[in-house]
This record gives sequence, structure tokens and C-alpha cells, in this order.
Amino acid sequence: MCTGRVSFTRTAPAYNARSFSACRDVATMPSIHLADGRRVPYRVRVSPRSRRVRLTLNPRDGLVMVTPPGVDRRQLAELAHEWRDWVARQLDALGIDDAADAATASVSLPDCIVLAGIEEQWHVLHRHTPGVSARVLVRDERSLVLGGAAGDLSERVAALRRWLMRRARDTLPPRLEALAAETGLDFGSVTIRAQRNRWGSCSAHGDINLNYQLLFLPPPLLRHVLLHELCHTVELNHSPRFWATVRRFEPDLDARRAEMRRSWTHVPDWLAAAP
Repeated sequence: MCTGRVSFTRTAPAYNARSFSACRDVATMPSIHLADGRRVPYRVRVSPRSRRVRLTLNPRDGLVMVTPPGVDRRQLAELAHEWRDWVARQLDALGIDDAADAATASVSLPDCIVLAGIEEQWHVLHRHTPGVSARVLVRDERSLVLGGAAGDLSERVAALRRWLMRRARDTLPPRLEALAAETGLDFGSVTIRAQRNRWGSCSAHGDINLNYQLLFLPPPLLRHVLLHELCHTVELNHSPRFWATVRRFEPDLDARRAEMRRSWTHVPDWLAAAP
């Protein structure tokens, strides 16, 4: 599995949800006030499957507190205050200057989409077509027409995402097959998915999943992820033997791994911030 996206999680002890009053999402975002004066907003997400309160931080989603149903918001605020020093350290480690940017980013539709991994650039023409479902049409070799109601940003972003998925299905499997032939590492099947926190994964049967957002990575990083998953077909772990296998085909492995720590920066804001 190749995550690429750097994130941190802090978990609290388990709580008996019945001892707290019901908690609902609030319209305004609560904040953690750090010792250095920074104010860091966070979102509260209630998860029926969660057994403990946890705080997650990554450049895509910002700061999110995940809680079981029924935990009082005052208890959540107390936990957030207790974790303020941890939040400050992780912000610095991730190089995030303003967590509010990730937490409250607005969606702005693109006029140009650069797919660095496959060396393509597409111009996007916007058409206001009220009453018609948002969709993307290929106008010519490098131009797209994005239709739909102009005010329905989420649907228009979803239409662009569906087009990206189709483009990934057309272009990523052939690149994986070519690299498999080059390295002699075989695999079962390949599926394009929309994972939120993984660039790819490999099953015990050698079936590989690839994230469609790999289209945005520079070619060396795209190749690294494909190679990473191919090496999992012989070493389904991250042991020293696995990394030795990767290094056989990628002498600059250390540089690639360092670059992958900030691989999320290659995903455009309009796609990363969309629901």
C-alpha cells in the first residue's frame, strides 16, 4: 500500500457515549487556540462506527475531530484544548501555515487541467445549461466542455471527477503493464478507484488498485507508485526486503520517498477541497 499523503492522528480513551448528551454538527466551526497565538478551526464529524474520539490532521481536510455519537461537545472542546501542543507540532511537521485554508477551502472550477503524470493539458470551456445534469464532453483533442447549472458547483466537480476516472482507466493500466514488463513483476488485475488517503494498494492475490488522482503526479512519482505496488506482488509488507526489491528498480528511492511526503500538493485545490 502506498499512502503518499501525510496525516497524523491523536486518539482519546474510549468513552461511554450514554453518559453524555447528544451531539449534532454545528454551523460554526470550533477552534483550538495554540500557545503561539494561532487559531486553528476544526470540524466535528460524528461516526457511528467510531469507538473513541480522535483528532486527524492532513493537508487535504485540515483538522477533523471524529467522535462516536452522543459525546458532549464540551467534552470535545476540552480534548481539543488538551491536544493543542500536539496540533502545533503536527502543523509544523506538515508545513501547513494556515490550517483554515484546508478546512474551509472553497471550490473554484478550473479553466485548465494539467495531468502531469501522462503529460496532458486540457482546456475547460464552461457552459451554463440549466435543467441538464452536469457532464463533461470532449470537444477536441485537448478541450473539454463542462455543462450543467452554473451554480451547482458540487455536481460540476463530480462531472469532472467522472471524466478523470475515465481518463485514468484509459491511461494508467497500460503504464502499469509496461512497467510490469520492464521489471518482470507480474500482477493479477488492475482497478482504478477514488481512494481518499491511498495512492494505491495490492491484494494478496496480486490485484492492484490505483487512485485516479495519480494523473496529477509528476512522471517520476507516478512511476514510483506503480513500482511500489508491483513490488507488493512479491513482498506484501514494508519490510527491509520489500524496500530492497523497490531499490533494485529505482536507485533514487530515497529521493522519491522524500518527494512522496508532499505528493498531495500536486492534487489541484478544486478537486482536493470538493466533497
